[in-house]
Amino acid sequence: MKTVLYAALAVSVLALSGCAAGPARTPGTYVSQSEPVYLITEAQADQILVDAMNVEFGSDPIVRVEHPNKGYQATIKFLFDSHQIVATMVPSRGRAGDGSVQDGYYFNVSHSGTMPLSGISRSKRMRERLSEAATAISPSVPSAQ
Repeated sequence: MKTVLYAALAVSVLALSGCAAGPARTPGTYVSQSEPVYLITEAQADQILVDAMNVEFGSDPIVRVEHPNKGYQATIKFLFDSHQIVATMVPSRGRAGDGSVQDGYYFNVSHSGTMPLSGISRSKRMRERLSEAATAISPSVPSAQ
């Protein structure tokens, strides 16, 4: 009886630890000084985030995040698994074509959870949506930092 109990305990520990995951970064989303900066206002950056989140996660709950940067988080779920995708707007300074340094934003997308395949693909799509929408307003410029 003790052997069965220990085996059941070991299986449950392995099952629970298999569902644990740490934060991950989608390739190309590492925060660095080389991130392209969009010379847009805070209101424009926020609207770009809202629109992209609604398109990508319209049926899933979307939550506002404030720290360390403003943005939004969506959680996707399937059975016992879940995955959080966070898109934020990071204040930055970019060097315009005339050489002047101007305020702007770049976008960061991160994800964590137990659904890495769908989490990675949705994070990539989110990053592409953000880039396309921001480029439509202002072409990206190199970081001035």
